[in-house]
Amino acid sequence: MMPRSRALCFFALLLPVLIAGAEEGRKPLTPEERIARLERMLENQGEIISRLDAMQRELQRLRGGLEEQGHGLGELKQGQLNALRDFDRRLSGIEKQLAASPPVSGAESGSLPETADLQPGPAPPVPAEKSGAKPVAGAEQEAAYSQAFTLLKEARYDKAIAAFKDYLNRYPNGANADKAQYWLGETYYVTRRFKEALQAFQAVLENHPGSAKRPDAALKIGFVHYETGAWNEARNALNEVIKNYPGTQVAQLAGSRLQRMKKEGR
Repeated sequence: MMPRSRALCFFALLLPVLIAGAEEGRKPLTPEERIARLERMLENQGEIISRLDAMQRELQRLRGGLEEQGHGLGELKQGQLNALRDFDRRLSGIEKQLAASPPVSGAESGSLPETADLQPGPAPPVPAEKSGAKPVAGAEQEAAYSQAFTLLKEARYDKAIAAFKDYLNRYPNGANADKAQYWLGETYYVTRRFKEALQAFQAVLENHPGSAKRPDAALKIGFVHYETGAWNEARNALNEVIKNYPGTQVAQLAGSRLQRMKKEGR
């Protein structure tokens, strides 16, 4: 494109010379005047060509910047899509476990099934003589946790975050406080609010020493560091998971992520 543009510019600049030559009979120019005119025209041509070159370089730079931005946006969208798919798979697995688990009475078994860790069970029955009384605190806590978890399953993330935080503010020592804290972190994680997710997962480890969600929280701390590019922190956290929970699923997931980091040269 540039040779053609230069030829057009040169022709445009040369045209006045040809016209001037045709008018020599009416207005003859001295050799010095002709040389001066040609020099001015050549100077103008050089300036135009320089400007065209600069414009072409700027255009190439802008195109390169757009390609880099497009690539970065593509990676970001793919990362969000992968996170959402992973989250959906986990929730689907939870729902299948809940559907497959037979109802267990707390009085008969002495404890709730493992799936109750993710989905609260029904509220305890109220004696007939107190049926008109205000629900007990345990029932209110279960209802609040159930509402927050339902919002999460429906992918209404902003409302789920608000509901989990409300539960933790009202029942910091509630029966589901550790699970609410963990799922708050998961909600932040799936919406890529990694700073808040890290704080939520760390709170599980710091405030709930006996929680069954500690292994998952420890694993997700490593994942958060991976997503934010804190490679040393991610490596240390994932190695801690393998060390503290050997032979478990979280240890396998931690090992897989470490292998991925190695392949990526992290």
